[in-house]
Amino acid sequence: AGFRIPSLRLPSLIAHRGTLTVKVMDAPTELEHLNITIDQLMIQKANETGGETWNNLELLDNEPIYFDLLALQNVTLTLSKTEIPAGNYTMIKMHVLTANATKTDGSIIDSLRVPSEWIKVILKPHLNMQTDAAITITIDLEPTVNIANNPQLNLRPTMKAMVNG
Repeated sequence: AGFRIPSLRLPSLIAHRGTLTVKVMDAPTELEHLNITIDQLMIQKANETGGETWNNLELLDNEPIYFDLLALQNVTLTLSKTEIPAGNYTMIKMHVLTANATKTDGSIIDSLRVPSEWIKVILKPHLNMQTDAAITITIDLEPTVNIANNPQLNLRPTMKAMVNG
């Protein structure tokens, strides 16, 4: 009765998961505002068989996130903080529900089109999530909206992902 048994963590009972935080920031552009609404965020996991699966990442407050990308110069906005299975991840994609812009002359572009409605970010190097790890990915989007040569008003951002952790 005077001894304690240490708690056991059997390998078969350990949930092999880590916490992933996804943030977004901006690089400067010639627009005054670039408003985007994201309603879905997913991450691609590479399988041992060479295939891949997509995992949904929970948006904060489980609601679409509306933000002015140009207000995120030198600051970040957290889009998601989700526990995901351990493994090798190769891409993140964001579903853009809406996008509009205000040019520096004050004119408004009501509806920017995102081809395929998804912004895809390839993770190079890949994200290797370990059990109980906490990793943050910061996606730096540089908007490319060349209105003069872009009659379809396509939003084609240049992006890079920085993996920390």
